[in-house]
Amino acid sequence: MLFKYFVEFDEEGEIKNFYKSKNECKGCKEYLVKLIPIDRKQTNEATKELEQQLTKMDNIAVELLKKGKKLNTEFDKVVKDLRRIR
Repeated sequence: MLFKYFVEFDEEGEIKNFYKSKNECKGCKEYLVKLIPIDRKQTNEATKELEQQLTKMDNIAVELLKKGKKLNTEFDKVVKDLRRIR
């Protein structure tokens, strides 16, 4: 939603007042203001989904580490056996 407002600022540059018409505020500049509604429920659902995906990725990483350790152990056994063959 877009709205046209005349905005008055204070000395620090913060918004002091909004006006609908130029007559209400002398020396104000005209601005377009866009209002974007926030759906907190949707944000919470997206956050929960992200947390679930991160948990799945963490579980996958743990499994890969376990398999990597097992593979490393098997590789060490093969290298040890090959050294004995010499």
